[in-house]
Amino acid sequence: MNIAVTGASGQLGRLAIDVLTARTGPAGIVALARTPDKVADLGIETRAFDYEQAETLAAALKGVDTLILISSSEIGQRVRQHRNVIDAAKAATVKRILYTSLLHADTSVVSLAAEHRETEADLKASGVDFTILRNGWYTENYTSSIHSALQSGVFIGSAGQGKLASATRKDFAEALAIVAMSDERWPCEQGL
Repeated sequence: MNIAVTGASGQLGRLAIDVLTARTGPAGIVALARTPDKVADLGIETRAFDYEQAETLAAALKGVDTLILISSSEIGQRVRQHRNVIDAAKAATVKRILYTSLLHADTSVVSLAAEHRETEADLKASGVDFTILRNGWYTENYTSSIHSALQSGVFIGSAGQGKLASATRKDFAEALAIVAMSDERWPCEQGL
């Protein structure tokens, strides 16, 4: 089974590849990145993959069975970029797409949720089997607040009296790898 990871030079993509290769070895893992030179050190096959270059994406997905679509970091551009990837995956006959969405994307009022909802709808309409992984907040996002939290005794956020519920990128990468390598069907899968 060939598993390709988009955003391979990013923080989550690189960790997902590390976990996959640790579990399966480098054969069959493909790093997809805008600049393949940035992921040459991973020791696996690399391919150029720019969400904006729609005409090149299907060729880059040739031979891929499972595609891990890590959400674009370009707010306001995600819907179009993700749609380019989904269309290319369909054209390349990718068997399954794993998408890193947002926690409670279907009901969230967070401004970022709308782009994830649209991508989820595009996945459902694509006819390609998929799994939506609704990642929560990354623990690492709190790093810049550590100093003030140590001084005040609290992390400041918008949850009122709510508790923090985060996980590290490494934890999310582990989950991605488990789902990608599994033949088991997950509750968040459609079209299977």
